[in-house]
Amino acid sequence: MPFSLLQSDDNKVELPAWLVLIVDDEEDIHTITKMALKRFELEGRGLEFLSAYNSEQAKQIIEEHDGIALVFLDVVMETDDAGLRLAKWLREENKNTFTRIVLRTGQPGQAPEEEVIMDYDINDYKQKTELDRSKLFTTVVTALRAYRDLIEIDKARTYERFYRVGLQQVIESTTDLLEQKTLKHFFNGLLKQVVSLIHVDQKGALIKPVRGAGTICFADDYEIIAECGSLSLEKGLDAKALALLDKARALKSSVFEGEHYVAYFPTKSEQESLLYLKGKQIKGLSDANIQLLNLFSNSIGIAFDNLLLNREIIQTQEDLINRLGNAVESRSKESGNHIRRMSEFCFILAQELKLPESSCEILKQATPMHDVGKISIPDSVLLKPGKLTEEEMDIMKQHADMGFDILAGSDRPILKAAAIIAQQHHEKYDGSGYPVGLKGDDIHIFARIVAVADVFDALIHRRCYKKPWPIENILKLLEEERSKHFDPDVVEALLRRIDDILAINDQLTGEDGL
Repeated sequence: MPFSLLQSDDNKVELPAWLVLIVDDEEDIHTITKMALKRFELEGRGLEFLSAYNSEQAKQIIEEHDGIALVFLDVVMETDDAGLRLAKWLREENKNTFTRIVLRTGQPGQAPEEEVIMDYDINDYKQKTELDRSKLFTTVVTALRAYRDLIEIDKARTYERFYRVGLQQVIESTTDLLEQKTLKHFFNGLLKQVVSLIHVDQKGALIKPVRGAGTICFADDYEIIAECGSLSLEKGLDAKALALLDKARALKSSVFEGEHYVAYFPTKSEQESLLYLKGKQIKGLSDANIQLLNLFSNSIGIAFDNLLLNREIIQTQEDLINRLGNAVESRSKESGNHIRRMSEFCFILAQELKLPESSCEILKQATPMHDVGKISIPDSVLLKPGKLTEEEMDIMKQHADMGFDILAGSDRPILKAAAIIAQQHHEKYDGSGYPVGLKGDDIHIFARIVAVADVFDALIHRRCYKKPWPIENILKLLEEERSKHFDPDVVEALLRRIDDILAINDQLTGEDGL
């Protein structure tokens, strides 16, 4: 995938100055050193001085500043060996082997040169009296070049390690993302993976352009699927973000400009997806970051195509199941909204019971088939407005096994689940149900959930044989039937989520109350 780097003169990156720390308890030494080196420049970079007057101040500055290239270090300060102790701390405790240390002393007898160089990992040793402007200049050039070379070597090693680890992350993350079964989960996972790949914690969002009129892309055509950080997208994307999103779609490539970055995920379908990140660290994206993002984006394009194909198959399957379920419900004079409500109720209850997400989805899709066996029940029984006789009830009970016979034999998870639900959703927790008389956990959890949802929906709505019940009466019945008709855990889950279930009920109830 091509990658476009957009950079104007206004966004030109200036090279940072070399950081030099002066540690000395004499103010004049700080002043003289800065004056002597005020015009110094190496490889287009000047010097930025930091000053400390004792070892404790120096430690604080070192911990607060990354990238200190050189330390001019006095030996005798608050103690006769304060400078040597600081050098030892820098190498051993601070684990800094890159910063160059030039020891400067006015009392050479206090710290013999050979002993200091060998024992304290000092890079140079100078007496203050011999450091004129010329020698100071040479000392700084030598130290900075050594620091630069060490950093470049470490970068090369880090790049190699980072690329290997990053490539492994790409492979593992795309595998994980392919296992996600919904767009929201997929995009949430994608956003986290991209942020982790570039090792920054940014504000960001995943955007899915929604096709609008013609080829014009308006602001409202971008749907935010997932977001991280505090991007504050409630009011929509700002003009800069929209401009870069439009540009990425036009170029079909990723772009970044200043603090903004848009990753474009190419696919073979008509759907397009983009990642938008915003943050100061975006300016510092390295070549390694960019290569990993390009590789990741290409992999995600394939994953996204596969997800959309899988989603299309699942939606087609759902549609067929819902149509068959609707046919059964319409024959029994019940609204098609009944099976839609049932699916949503069961999904909520499954989530509340902490079932795996994949199981929640399968249950939601299989639930519409729970009464498919009623297609074989005669109208005289199925549509009878009054109470059924014992003989008629025996006929009605046959729909459980008939539903199982219709659905059994498939290896598809949804149809396997639907067959179990069709056969077991009239079993009771105490073993008094039909058709087999299963008890407790011998009844599949899907069927136990459907049993509660089915009764709840039947009671809260009008049927040919009854008026709707008040909600307080329904909840009272559910409480009374704990551990008898219903699994007590499922009843408890419904009570905890009753507000959500009633909201779904209101949303999916037709004007006729069915």
